[in-house]
Amino acid sequence: MTEAAPSAWTPWTAAEWRNRSLVGPDGRTMDLMLALPQGDAPPGGWPLVLALDGDRFFAALAGAAAALSHRTDKTGVAPMAVAALAHRPAAGAPEDQRARDFTRSACPDPGLLRPSGGGDAFQRLIADGVLPMLAQGATLNLARATLFGHSLGGLFVLETLRADPTLFARWVAVSPSLWWSTPSPDIATPDLLIGCGEAETGRDMRDRIAGWVAAKPDGAIFKQAPAADHGSAPFALIPDILRHASGARG
Repeated sequence: MTEAAPSAWTPWTAAEWRNRSLVGPDGRTMDLMLALPQGDAPPGGWPLVLALDGDRFFAALAGAAAALSHRTDKTGVAPMAVAALAHRPAAGAPEDQRARDFTRSACPDPGLLRPSGGGDAFQRLIADGVLPMLAQGATLNLARATLFGHSLGGLFVLETLRADPTLFARWVAVSPSLWWSTPSPDIATPDLLIGCGEAETGRDMRDRIAGWVAAKPDGAIFKQAPAADHGSAPFALIPDILRHASGARG
């Protein structure tokens, strides 16, 4: 095979993927990404999964949703719209932005100096800005919308569920940072999927999460990804995430 010159390579993205900017909290610019299935929307519109940390998860979720929904009868994954919010590095260190936007209380670890407490404002951005913007740009069924977050994003999912359980129909929190704050497990229902990796031993994550779920046995659906660590758990659980967003139970 003849090696191609670097100039022969061009950027590529799926035809159904799109992106727009929006002004987030404190005037920071963020990215809102959207992927739609091919074909006409069903009556009522496409189900939606909205992911936090879109720079990490949008491509994986959108690609998996497109592939797995070709055989819904086998995979349990229905055709759905995938949207994601992403922080821009130009607006500040991404980890600082995540800590500010995904939490509602100060960090309990005095050795970890991060901004915090912007969770209420970020929830308002989603409710009053992001969801209406998505509904204007595509035929969506917001009554079948799911919010997904990982780590601090997973904590944001739990605290948003506590604050406004009607904002989304379904909820997915993977490896939520319960060491930062621990919402009452009374909020858990089968509309919540909570997951972690088998190898998540840092900050006692795996056992904290398993204990939180066990405190309300008839509450959340729990999935543990075999051999997965904190970073790989959400990718290992993508089929479960998409099945949950499709309306599957268990």
